[in-house]
Amino acid sequence: MSQVFAQPSPGDQLRRQAMQALTSGKLPEAIALLEKALEHGPAPDICNELARAYGRSGDPAKAEEYFVKATQLAPADPFFLNSYGVFLLSEARLDDAAPVLERALAVKPGHHEIANNLGLLHHQRGDLKLAEEFFLQAIRSNPSWPGGYGNLGNLMRDLRQNDRAEKAYREALRLAPGNIGGWHALADFLRSIGKYEDAVACLKRIMSQAPFNEKAWLPIVELQETMNKLDDAAETLKDIKARFPNSTAAAIIEGRLLRRQGKTEEAVARLESLGTLAENSLHYIPLQFELGQAYERAGDADKAFACFSRAKSAQAQSPEAAKLDKDQYINTIARIRQEFTPAIAKSITSAPKAANGPAPVFLVGFPRSGTTLLDQILSSHPRIFVAEEEPVMNQLTMHLVRKFGGKQPSGSQTRGGVPDWVLNNPCYPACIADLHDGDIAELREIFFKGHGTEAKAEDGRIFIDKLPLNIRHAAFIHRVFPGAKFILALRHPCDSVLSCFMQQFRLNPAMMPFLDINSSARLYDEVFSLWDLYTQLLPLKAHSIRYEDVVADFRPAVASLLEFLGVEWDDAVLEYDRTAKERNINTPSYHQVTEKIYTRASGRWQRYRKHLQPVMGILEPHAKKHGYSMDPVKE
Repeated sequence: MSQVFAQPSPGDQLRRQAMQALTSGKLPEAIALLEKALEHGPAPDICNELARAYGRSGDPAKAEEYFVKATQLAPADPFFLNSYGVFLLSEARLDDAAPVLERALAVKPGHHEIANNLGLLHHQRGDLKLAEEFFLQAIRSNPSWPGGYGNLGNLMRDLRQNDRAEKAYREALRLAPGNIGGWHALADFLRSIGKYEDAVACLKRIMSQAPFNEKAWLPIVELQETMNKLDDAAETLKDIKARFPNSTAAAIIEGRLLRRQGKTEEAVARLESLGTLAENSLHYIPLQFELGQAYERAGDADKAFACFSRAKSAQAQSPEAAKLDKDQYINTIARIRQEFTPAIAKSITSAPKAANGPAPVFLVGFPRSGTTLLDQILSSHPRIFVAEEEPVMNQLTMHLVRKFGGKQPSGSQTRGGVPDWVLNNPCYPACIADLHDGDIAELREIFFKGHGTEAKAEDGRIFIDKLPLNIRHAAFIHRVFPGAKFILALRHPCDSVLSCFMQQFRLNPAMMPFLDINSSARLYDEVFSLWDLYTQLLPLKAHSIRYEDVVADFRPAVASLLEFLGVEWDDAVLEYDRTAKERNINTPSYHQVTEKIYTRASGRWQRYRKHLQPVMGILEPHAKKHGYSMDPVKE
C-alpha cells in the first residue's frame, strides 16, 4: 500500500515562505506573507512570528498587538508567553513583563530561558538577589546552556564579585567558544578591573576568529589608546590600515592618536580628509567629536564649537536618545530640592549616631570639574583608596523604593540602566526621615557589599567613593553615614559646562542634559542650588577644592585637602601621573590625567565666550559664590 502524505495547508505554505523571507532579511515581504497566512484562520504561532517581525521592523505597537493575540489564542503556551515577555523587556516595561514571564514559568517550571529572562528583569529592577536566584535556576535547569552563565557574569560584575564574574564569563565561553559577543563581554570586564593583558588576549582571540572582519580588530586599538598604551595602539593601527585601507573608524582613531602625540595639524588634516559623512552614518558622531577636539587643541574655538554642536545634535536624534527624556534628570534634582524640607533635615540631625567604624569619604561635584585628577592624586597616597565611579548609591536608593512602598508605575521604563521609578520615586527624599537603626545598618551593608572589601578599609586606608553626581544624595549619605566627609570638586562653572558639551558621553538620564549648552547650565544650577540647600540645613563635613588652584599651585591645594582627610603629606602624590598610567581609568579624562599638570583647560571658556553668552546669567551666581569672575580676559 502506498503511503499518502498530507499536503500542507495554504497557511502553512505562506508561513514557510515568510520564514525564508525572514532568514533573508526581507522583513516587509515576511510581514506581508504572515498577514496573508492569518487570513486562512487564526494561528497563535503565526501571530507570534508576526509580532516578532513587527518588533524587528521598529513597530512596537503592531508587535504588541500580535503578541497579545498569540497569548489569547494559546494562553497556556509558555513559549508564546516567554516571547511576549522578552518583547516587554526590550521595551523596558518591567512591570508589564513580570506577570507575563511569571505565568510562563508557572506553566513550564524551571525552563532555563524563562528563568533567565526573569533574572534579566530583576537585574534591571535592581533586585540583585532575586536576579541571582533566577540565573542559578536557569543554570541548574540546563548546565550546558551558556546564556545563564553569561548573564550571571554580568550580575556578579555589578555586585563587584569579580572572581565569580570572571568564572561565569569563562564558563559561558567554554560552552560557546565561538561567541564573539561573549569574548567582548569578558574583555570589557577584564579591562574594567585592570587586567589589561588578559583583556588584550580576549580581543586577540576575537581577531583570530574573524581575521577579515574590521569590527573584530578595532576594539583592541581602542583599548590600547584608552589605556594610554600609545605605542602599542600605533602598531596595531598599522596592521588595521594594511588590512582595511578604507576604514573610516581606523582613520578617526588615527586622528586621535596624532592629536595625543601633539601632531595637531596632521590630526586635523587626517580627519578632514574623510570628507562630509551623512548624519546617519555610524561614524558621523565620533568624527565630529574627534574633529572638535583637534580644532580645540589647534586653538580654533569657532570650528571646534561647530563640530561639537553637530555631534550633539546628531546624538540628540539617535535611537538611544529617543528612549530618554532630556529633562528628566534636571526635573528630578529640582523635585528633590523642592521637597527637602527643614523638617526632614531636623530628623536627620536629631537621629542617633550609631557607631560603625570609620565613615567613607565622598568625592562629589559636577562632571568635568577635575574629579578624575583628584582621584589620581589621592590614589597615589598610600593611606587612601578611591573607588572610581561605581554607582553603588543607586543600589541604596533602589532599596528605599522597596522599603518604603515606592511602586513602579505600570508602563514605566528603564532608561540608561536607571528605572524611571527610582529617579521619580515619590517617597524620596521624604522617606529619609523614616529611617531607623535597622534600616541604617542594612543600607551600610548594601554600600559595603556594593563596593567590595576595600570599602571597609580594614587595612586602615581612607575609603573614597568618587561619583560626582552623588552630590544629589548628600543628605541621604549624611543620614546613613553621619561621620562622612565630602570633597566638593569645583571648577569655573563655564568651563565645567563647556567641557561637558565637548564630551561624547554614553547616554543615560544623567548625561542627557549635556546634549545642549542650555540644559547643561540648567543642570549645573539645580545641582548646586540643591547642594547649597543641604549645606544650609545640615552640618555636612565638606572641603571645597578648586581645579584652578590645583593646577596653579599644586602643593598648598593638595596639602589642605590631605589635612582635611586626616593624613600626612606624602611625596607620592606628586607622582600622580605615574599612578594614572598604572591604573585603569574609566572616565573621559583618561588621556589627560596621565600628563603632568597643565593649565590649558583652565579658563578655556573665555575663548568660547560668545557661544556661552546665552547661559552666563544662569551660571554667574554660582561662579561668584565660589570666587570666580565672569569678566572677559583683558588682552
